[in-house]
Amino acid sequence: MLPSLTTIASRLRLKQLRLLIALDEHGSLHKAAEAVAITQPGATKALHEIESTLGATLFERTPKGLQPNDLGRCVIRYARLIHTDLAHLRE
Repeated sequence: MLPSLTTIASRLRLKQLRLLIALDEHGSLHKAAEAVAITQPGATKALHEIESTLGATLFERTPKGLQPNDLGRCVIRYARLIHTDLAHLRE
């Protein structure tokens, strides 16, 4: 079971949501880290923090890179929606 909305909202940061989107697009921590302008160790730490906050793994680690699991796809979908909504605020 996922933590409460209050817990999730208080712990997740926008940069972490952008990282999830980049991980989905690039399939690797290294490339995703470059895309959001953080180091690869920083991306690894951020992903662990996200998964710890949610209490679940979001990606399958494979020889070909990272692939989102079912929960990961769901979280990424919402990360994209949040990112889009915030972009619209700037307009």
